[in-house]
Amino acid sequence: MLDETVEFYRQQERSIISALGSLPKGRIKKKKKGNRIYYYLQYRKEGKLVDEYIGKEVPQELLKALKKRKKLEAELKEVRQALKLLREKPSGEVHFLQPIEKLFREFTKSGLWEEGIEVIGTWCFWLYQKYLSVPHYPLTTRDLDILIPLPYKGKEFNLSGLLKDLGFSENFNPDGSLYFTGYGMKIEFLAPQRGRGRSKPPFIKELKVTPQILRFMDILLSDSITLKVARGLKILLPSPSAFFFHKILVSRRRKEPGKAEKDLKQAVYVGRYILQNPQEKEKLLRLWKTFPPSWKRRIKTSLKETKEKLPLVSSFVESLEDLLQ
Repeated sequence: MLDETVEFYRQQERSIISALGSLPKGRIKKKKKGNRIYYYLQYRKEGKLVDEYIGKEVPQELLKALKKRKKLEAELKEVRQALKLLREKPSGEVHFLQPIEKLFREFTKSGLWEEGIEVIGTWCFWLYQKYLSVPHYPLTTRDLDILIPLPYKGKEFNLSGLLKDLGFSENFNPDGSLYFTGYGMKIEFLAPQRGRGRSKPPFIKELKVTPQILRFMDILLSDSITLKVARGLKILLPSPSAFFFHKILVSRRRKEPGKAEKDLKQAVYVGRYILQNPQEKEKLLRLWKTFPPSWKRRIKTSLKETKEKLPLVSSFVESLEDLLQ
């Protein structure tokens, strides 16, 4: 699997370099002569700075090509970063921080996974890469997001007390929701928003935590999988299909472009796994049929925009679009 992943990134590197070879390089520069403005394409050639005359206007095709080149150059940088990480001494085992491993073992021992509590976010994506054939992608985070179903009808378990015992500090968001920090990481509790939403996050007395309420979380709870990550240790995650749709939808609500692009990248790489897995393709289509028309429109629009934002993976996105027709 590791060899296949390295080859995948090498192929990406070759594809990007090939695509860059057919695109113009440089930046647009304007010069004013009298009352007129003239545009030039500025770039380096054989160590010298060249100003190539464009005209009195900049063709839209040139602007699109330069924008595509900038995106591909950013993709090339990330691909080479991924290859560098994969060339380092690999390990076939997951190594959690000791407090997090203890937390997951307590969840396993106490049966909390059976109550529907899930690990979501980038940790979920990381576990997909470790235990499913989702292509490796260099995303780093130490934030752990734990999703709790609402209304919670499971067994009692003092989550807040356990985290304090493990050495984490209790903190509060402005809305009153609870999070913990320690060991250079942050642990947040999330729950699905229902209807028009709540003005105040609910305190779950059975777990002694107050989760942050967010939209589209129900998708993650609608279909789950259990991964056995070590002897006596398992983790509940949303299925790749549920994860894919959730990331696509929340990316459109992000105010920070960097986080939106991160969501889309995770979605597309999980989507590649779905396309190669008949069982997940069936799950994807089954979930798709349950969505309201407004969600479907958002998903289609987001996929269309993804092809422009991430040109390297546009072929995978087109295959996903065809699947959802």
